[in-house]
Amino acid sequence: AAQPPAARPVRCSTFTFSVMSTSSYSQINSAVRSILAPILREDGFTGSGSTFRRLTDGWVQVVNVQGARQGGSFAINLATHPLAVPDIEGKDPDPKKITQELCEFRRRLSEDEADQWWKYEQTEESMASAMKAAASVYQNVGRVLLAGISGPSSPFITATPADFIAGSIDFKGFGSTKVRMALALARFRKTEGRKSDSMAFAAYGLESAGSAVALRKELRQLSEGQ
Repeated sequence: AAQPPAARPVRCSTFTFSVMSTSSYSQINSAVRSILAPILREDGFTGSGSTFRRLTDGWVQVVNVQGARQGGSFAINLATHPLAVPDIEGKDPDPKKITQELCEFRRRLSEDEADQWWKYEQTEESMASAMKAAASVYQNVGRVLLAGISGPSSPFITATPADFIAGSIDFKGFGSTKVRMALALARFRKTEGRKSDSMAFAAYGLESAGSAVALRKELRQLSEGQ
């Protein structure tokens, strides 16, 4: 699915995670291991296969290479999640095992606003060329994106409920659905001791929850300061 502009504060991640053939999986992982992984390790990531993680300022960041179901192309997913709040499944996040599907805030690595996939032929040379191109985009774009959501100036830390509602925050393209983002920010503000902001984020999420029964209960509790 195409990604919305990075400047939008709220976006819906609609990634499709599918099973690719064993040969394609092996081919991609081999290229990741020899080309992309050394670059990620220089940046403090650890991991193997197609998923790498690093901890920064109480958040975990994830870089994941996703092969297309039919083979012939791959994308790179970026994700981040605060360790102080539950993951997508409502469980305590494990910084050594969390996958990008379980992170609240996600986006695809891309040179522009499009949903970028790197194509390759079934040869080592073609795969290596595609992975080198993807690694270059990570170095020139991904590093900047991940740095922009880290540290005390991260938009996930500085965002106010009013800014969030007005849509005036640049989350660098990282996000989820509007309701899930409001819930995650409400949870995070609660752990920070910013109770009034937590209540405001939750109240906004509750207004937008519609039939999302599974989320309404916690949003209501948070909006009431519980």
